[in-house]
Parts: sequence; C-alpha cells; structure tokens
Amino acid sequence: MKLLTTLTAALALALLLPATQAEASDYPPDYAVCNVTDSKTTGSFEVIRRTTKLPGRFATLTVSYRGYLRSRYRDDQISIFVKLNGQHATLKASSGTNSDAYIYLNAGPRNCGKCMRYMNTPLCNAHFAAGGQEGVWVCEQPSATENHIFLYGWDPYGNQNAWDIYVAATANGEWDSNSGANFYARLPVRTSCW
Repeated sequence: MKLLTTLTAALALALLLPATQAEASDYPPDYAVCNVTDSKTTGSFEVIRRTTKLPGRFATLTVSYRGYLRSRYRDDQISIFVKLNGQHATLKASSGTNSDAYIYLNAGPRNCGKCMRYMNTPLCNAHFAAGGQEGVWVCEQPSATENHIFLYGWDPYGNQNAWDIYVAATANGEWDSNSGANFYARLPVRTSCW
C-alpha cells in the first residue's frame, strides 16, 4: 500500500512540473531529407528526377541530350523542349560533364541561408529591405519558367504526381523530335521518400 501511495504522489508531482517542448533542429528549408532518383532513357535523352523531400515541391528535373545535333552544333547552340504534365518550354542547353547537352530545373527553394544583420548578400539585403526579421532562413525561389513547368507536378497535398514528360532538341531550325511526336518518358507517382 505504501508503494502505491508513493507512486501516486510521484505521478501527481510529475503532472505539476512544466512540460519541456521538443524542438527540431534548425535545418534550412532546402535540406535534403532523402535522395531518391527516378530516371528513364527515351531516344537520345535521359530524363532524371531527383527528390529530396516529401511532401512538398522538393525535386529537380534534368534532361540530358546525347543525340546527333551535338555533332553538328555546339551545346550552347542547342535548345531542349520539355513538356511536363502539359506545361512546356524550350530552354537553352548547357554543356554537361557526361558528353551531353542538358537542362536543369529546380521546383523548390535552393541556396538557403540564415540572414543576420551583418551579412551583406543579395538575398539578405533584399530580405531586410522588405522589412524581414533577423535569423530567418531566406532562399532563392524557382524562376517563373520553373514554376510554369512544374505546375502539375504535385497534388494539393504535396505528393508527386506521375510525371508525363515529352522532350525534343532543336538547333538552327533542325529538330531531333522523334519525327515530330517528341520522345516520351513517364516517371512514377511518389508519395514518400522510400
């Protein structure tokens, strides 16, 4: 009986003590929680999606081109057409390190930094000029083109939809486009990092 009374008193005392809050580490918004890569090859193209966090718009899309236009034109003279779930753009390619011309698109925030008053960076200067507070994570945001391309890449809950992607390459009026049908790849639905 004495043990039960002692346990009851200890429980009552524990309930009266202030609860401590658990706080998560202060990671930047672009911190990669996972690193999942989905890729497909279609014609002379490789389509690569890298997911770094779900739910949310934390994924990149790389379209790599190794087709015949590269033997006729410099990589910076080639543009790549990409259409993702109905949203499309034609973007100037860059020279890759894997004997390819490529485009790279990022759907989420990137290059995040915590702004302090002593920092003199363009992002922090703009943040403070707009009345922002000190000690807040500030990130570069997707461009208008990236927002357009990725518009239907996620459902309203931040899970990735299947990505239906059409690609082609063009330079000086010539096209590598599967006889006008464009090359097609489908990347699967992704609702988790696993």
